[in-house]
Amino acid sequence: MREIINREALEERFGSWPSFHDAEVYAVRLDSGQRSTGRTSLELDIHLFAVEGTKPGGRYNFVKHTLITLRFDGIEAVELDGFGPQNVLDDLLIEDRGSGRIAVSLPSNNGLSGSLRCEEVVVLGVAPFEPGSRSVYHADE
Repeated sequence: MREIINREALEERFGSWPSFHDAEVYAVRLDSGQRSTGRTSLELDIHLFAVEGTKPGGRYNFVKHTLITLRFDGIEAVELDGFGPQNVLDDLLIEDRGSGRIAVSLPSNNGLSGSLRCEEVVVLGVAPFEPGSRSVYHADE
């Protein structure tokens, strides 16, 4: 697998590269690059978390709530569908295709799904996060 720039910031937070199962995409930004680097890019803000067992009553215990920003540089063949109020990923798949191209797939459980190819993946931000009252992951205690 081709190196993901600054991946250590995300691995430090979770102990390894995390699962994106049930992570929520909060925002998508596309940039033509004409006002900056000249390279097209796509950024995703994703609410990510870990699961530590269950709470009384059987609900999963969600911990390490984190808001991350990933940037995909030099994008092409972008296909996005279904963005709405809740965008729950089944996974985030990143595969090196050789020839300087990376395939990214966003299989969905609900809302946003898609795929793209890019030249580079960058972890721009990793910050502790408290889900808001509209989130299904909001602390209910």
